[in-house]
Amino acid sequence: MNVKLRVLSVGALFFIGTTAFAQKTKKDTATTEIDEVVMVGFGQKKTVKELTGAVGTMKSDAIKDVPVASVDKMLQGRVSGVQTGNASGQPGGFASVRVRGIASVNGGVNPIYVVDGIRVQSGDLTTGATTANILANLNSDDIESVTVLKDAASTAVYGADAGAGVIVITTKSGKKGKPKISLNFESGTNSRAIEGMRGLNTEQYRYLLANALANYDGVTPEEVYADAATGGYGAVAQNIYTTSNNTNWRDVTSRSGYQNSVNASISGGNDNITYYNSANYFLQESELKGSDFKRLGFTSKVDYKATDKFKFGTDIQLSYSRINTLPNGGGFANPILFELFARPTDPGYNADGTYYLGNSGRLSNNLFNSGYVQDNNYFRASTARVFGNIYGEYQILKNLSYKIVFGTELNNIENDTYYNPIHGDGYQVNGRKTESTTRYFNWNLQNIVNYNFKVGDKNRFNISAIQEAYQRNMRYVAGQGVNVGSPNLETLSNFIKPVYARGEKSVSSRNGYAAVVNYDFDKLILVDASVRRDALSNFTPGQKWGTFYSVGVGVDLARLQFVKEWEKISQFKLRGSYGKVGNTISSIPYSLYEYTGNYNDNPAATFKYVYNPDLRWETVKPLSLGVDMGFFKNRLTITAEYYNKKTEDLVFSVPLQMSQGLPIPAESTLTYPFKDVNVGSLVNKGFEFTVNYDVVRGEDFNLSIGGNLSTLKNEITSLYGGQDVITGSTILREGEGIGTFYIRKWAGVDPTNGDPLWYKNGIDGETTNKYAEAGLAVQGRSYSNVFGGVNLNVSYKNFTLSALGTFGFGGKVLNDWASYTQSDGQYVFSYPGSTDALDFWTPSNPNAANPKPVYLNATNSNRSSTRFLAKTDYLRLSNIRVGYKFTSNMLKGTGLNGFEVYAQGNNILTHRYDKNLKFDPENNLNATNNLNLPVQKTVSLGFNLQF
Repeated sequence: MNVKLRVLSVGALFFIGTTAFAQKTKKDTATTEIDEVVMVGFGQKKTVKELTGAVGTMKSDAIKDVPVASVDKMLQGRVSGVQTGNASGQPGGFASVRVRGIASVNGGVNPIYVVDGIRVQSGDLTTGATTANILANLNSDDIESVTVLKDAASTAVYGADAGAGVIVITTKSGKKGKPKISLNFESGTNSRAIEGMRGLNTEQYRYLLANALANYDGVTPEEVYADAATGGYGAVAQNIYTTSNNTNWRDVTSRSGYQNSVNASISGGNDNITYYNSANYFLQESELKGSDFKRLGFTSKVDYKATDKFKFGTDIQLSYSRINTLPNGGGFANPILFELFARPTDPGYNADGTYYLGNSGRLSNNLFNSGYVQDNNYFRASTARVFGNIYGEYQILKNLSYKIVFGTELNNIENDTYYNPIHGDGYQVNGRKTESTTRYFNWNLQNIVNYNFKVGDKNRFNISAIQEAYQRNMRYVAGQGVNVGSPNLETLSNFIKPVYARGEKSVSSRNGYAAVVNYDFDKLILVDASVRRDALSNFTPGQKWGTFYSVGVGVDLARLQFVKEWEKISQFKLRGSYGKVGNTISSIPYSLYEYTGNYNDNPAATFKYVYNPDLRWETVKPLSLGVDMGFFKNRLTITAEYYNKKTEDLVFSVPLQMSQGLPIPAESTLTYPFKDVNVGSLVNKGFEFTVNYDVVRGEDFNLSIGGNLSTLKNEITSLYGGQDVITGSTILREGEGIGTFYIRKWAGVDPTNGDPLWYKNGIDGETTNKYAEAGLAVQGRSYSNVFGGVNLNVSYKNFTLSALGTFGFGGKVLNDWASYTQSDGQYVFSYPGSTDALDFWTPSNPNAANPKPVYLNATNSNRSSTRFLAKTDYLRLSNIRVGYKFTSNMLKGTGLNGFEVYAQGNNILTHRYDKNLKFDPENNLNATNNLNLPVQKTVSLGFNLQF
């Protein structure tokens, strides 16, 4: 994996991996000192000795050949202080990323992304797909490095929207020399990393249903078997107890997922021009039918030195992708839900191998055959992405330069949702089609003046003045129709009955000015300071401008003479930083009229939003302190770091009186009028530790081990009026963190009669079998408060082995669908549920996990409680790779400069500490799973060739 991981914060510098470290040498040696260079804000490069901010970096070796669609899914366990959450295993789907905690409640929580100096969009930009990720259109094989900016000293220069962190992606460039051609081929298979909940087979379903009916009627299960088989419980039950069908619905909805990628690049150059060109193809299929992601991309990057004073370059990235997704949650077309809700007593296929579609187009419990729906319906998004970047740099004087950067990004997303007329959700309306197109055109302009000078031999100054403008343009059109003449006609014009036509457009912009000062005294004392003024178009005139700042200080004690004399100590650095950055919000401060209603074929106006001229940014004030140490010429590095990141002016929706007649926006989930105001605060704090040790450095054998561990405490410190905000099963409360569960505590099953039990006070002590008498209490949080990764890199002659393990502890997830899948008899006749329901109370099984099942269960035993709350503590072998590299002697006469064959596994093993955890543990940034697609385990074989 050759992970090179550097976290530099408050003097915290560490590396994980087998690549070379920055080497310190004595002044009396002739060895050249080599400093590692990292990319920071606005294209600036710094050596690790010059940094005062918290920066974590992944080099290209760390993400080389990792079989995932987007770079954000590679951060878990590789960069300290960063958590990722894959709520869905959808190929090409979105991964949540949190840098040093959760920065907001209602504002931005994901970092901003910068590619080759230009801000780009991230997240899900689709409207018809269940989940997608625009970053999946960037080929990870083109990436040179990924730098995570985590503290004020490194993020404040980005100003108003950097509060949740900044991720800087630098793509590969050409290097001087003869052309180098590289080819990579990789193929593999995908399956579930976590088995998940399993549906019942026919025998299990009959057993559970018989006991539920027996407990309801006061008879024995054996009597139910006999009566049901003879029609005593109706024709449906008779079929359940007499049919020979025993359908495994997972087999009907699943397949062997395939994965394939091809990457080709050519690079080279001379003293005046360098170039890098690449092409890539990527295909990833989920194990579930109808879920996949395809991408085709091209990159061309050229840097040209026109004169000794002027150079310029261009960077063009083109890609086209198509994603097919599946519904999640309660949609009956969701195959995860369908496996648990469909009766195994219905057949999946007819005798001729075609799908069984039931009677009158439905299965016996009114569901549709998900296998057919997955094959014949689709939720699709096709994305064309064009990224263009041009820069010019002129050396005005020896130490004075000017640089202009202009970049554009065009994302054109075509969304298609199709319900066929034969079977499924389109059956009742004879087919349904929705088509929409969303176009984003964004541009980013930067003007940068840089001046550096020295005072004496040891005082070095670098001053930068930056002007930046950014604009985002969005346009959206959509239409829907029903009733089509043939299932083979899928364009919107063939659906003869229009349902709606919609269109929207918006423009938002920002403008900012920044000044950055870097001071270096003999590399012993380092001071970085920055200030930025930003204006955003979406605020009212009095609130458009904000000021953000940072200061970072570092002291490298290893530069002191008496420390130099200790040969075992190669590095001892202290750093600290503090500042203020902004955090974006989505609230609208204007009171608007919306003319979208129809009143007797006349446009009808309605109010939308409430005028709020005081609405402003959320602000984040991060403090970062740390130390990094290197021993034995940096063969052993140790880092310890503390951070305290406070967010102020949190945006909350404050209720207003209904009698005022104020609007409730249609997109809001609230049922009362409200006004978004800046009130409240929270804090994220914790520690980051990293150790790396190059155990053996030799010609034939090398061994290195490394690991990072981070802690996180997220706490809300103030709320509007100090009042709790309860939403479903979670609570926002002063002194508690975001994602805190507030539910009843399960006390188990009464062994004497099978009744459900809860604790009256929500904690311990006295129990009750009445749900209403049980008290609500805090029951933990969703996110992990301890997380990190461990890696191993071994090479012996031509063989290489690398492995990455990740872990997380302290989080929980609520299975809110267990009210159906373990309904204790309430829904079992219509929806069988999962195998987790089979361990229920009987006189011979008094210590069961579940209460006795009763048909139409009225005990509320399946309502939300800690019964369905599982810990997400886990250990995972995230990636293991074994390779063999052929030597140049072995390749003579082949025309190859290098050849490697490798095999690898991704998400190959996962250990869950809680047997009740049925979902992927990296779901830990989400309070519930919502029956999303399972995360994929990939096993693949690949080849790397160099010419």
